[in-house]
Amino acid sequence: MQQTDEALLAAIAGGDMAAFEIFHRRYFPRVMRFAARIADSQDAAEEIANDALMTVWRTADRFEGRSKVSTWIFGIAYRMSLKARQKLGRRRNDVELDEELIGGGADEAAAVILRTDLAGAMGQLKPELRAVVELTYFNGCLYTEIAEILECPVGTVKTRMMTARRRLRQMLADDDGDAMEMALG
Repeated sequence: MQQTDEALLAAIAGGDMAAFEIFHRRYFPRVMRFAARIADSQDAAEEIANDALMTVWRTADRFEGRSKVSTWIFGIAYRMSLKARQKLGRRRNDVELDEELIGGGADEAAAVILRTDLAGAMGQLKPELRAVVELTYFNGCLYTEIAEILECPVGTVKTRMMTARRRLRQMLADDDGDAMEMALG
């Protein structure tokens, strides 16, 4: 039987290393992907994910349960990713090619191009816009959860999503006008 995030966090607060290992396996890949997109650095993403999870280890007893555990973790990772992005001095148009996009054969060429275009377009968004898209489409968060993670009102999240979608649509527009829907749909 799989333990809930809340049960794992309670065990972690009590110093249970086995619970932390389960928690780490559950969250590390998601937090790392999120951090890579926000910080614009695959190299920094692993460090951010590990640091965010170590923060969970050290501060699990401070979790008050007013949000989902995942919301709390992504909030920690978001703030760390923004700091890493500033530290790296990332410029707006700096985009790293995700290694998962490389090598899939001719049948996957169109999908690779679309994912590469989407990654490039996402890289051109401001971090707060990118975070809203990332949390919604790639992590399945609700706007209320995103508002908690980003520490802003739900209305701001909606405005950022509208702005991000409009900008992505402009950047990804093709002759048929359907690239955006294919990319995010």
